[in-house]
Amino acid sequence: MSEARACDGGISGEHLISESVIRLLAGDGQFTIGGTPWLPEGECKAVGPKSLTANCLCERHNGALSPLDEAARYIFGALKSCLEKAADASNYIGSGHDLERWLLKTLKALAVSQNLARGRRRLAGTFASDVRILEMLEDIGVWPPGTGLYCVMKAGDLTLNHSRFQIAPVTNGSEEICALWADILGLSFVLVLETSVLTNLPQLESAVFRPRSFSTRHPSGSHELLLAWDDGNPHRGEMTLEFLRDFEAS
Repeated sequence: MSEARACDGGISGEHLISESVIRLLAGDGQFTIGGTPWLPEGECKAVGPKSLTANCLCERHNGALSPLDEAARYIFGALKSCLEKAADASNYIGSGHDLERWLLKTLKALAVSQNLARGRRRLAGTFASDVRILEMLEDIGVWPPGTGLYCVMKAGDLTLNHSRFQIAPVTNGSEEICALWADILGLSFVLVLETSVLTNLPQLESAVFRPRSFSTRHPSGSHELLLAWDDGNPHRGEMTLEFLRDFEAS
């Protein structure tokens, strides 16, 4: 955020993934991480909520961006509750733009702290030149048309509800970051940051741009998470998940 020339209060430790999200996903178990350049390929390691930090934000900007952490915790928690078939019907509403900005903030923190890798090869963490990170974090109106969150789940896809948050950067021919793959509790998304991605990722051809809602149907009732968008466009992407059966790991 130094380019904004508004830093104040010295550098403070920033959680690469929000501590509240880590605690939510860990529950009574452990939170594991994989895909970093400091772990063998394919290996995961259990880490504590306070372990994944880097000195990459001043105190002023850390505080200014903290509402995105709370927004992400709420959306993750609402989706988790919907998927885990609470006894009574429930409805939640959250800001889709806040989820997009939290994903961008998380990606930038991982990039600047040199924690992104392809295989075990560390990525430089540079972004495509027309990705205006500071402006996109501050103002939802500057996201170029077509950029934002896409759900790449297709009708008939099966998914397993598990407490995981997985991300992987998408790079262009110059190894600059232009998008982000994200798996949130078993649901697959792509966060498009640069418009050239729209023609380079075939998975986006049938993807739902900025989905309106996620509904789950259980024998005990229906649950819905509604995502609010303020971009002036109609959003009719209503994603419905039908409970099939409980799964017990062997």
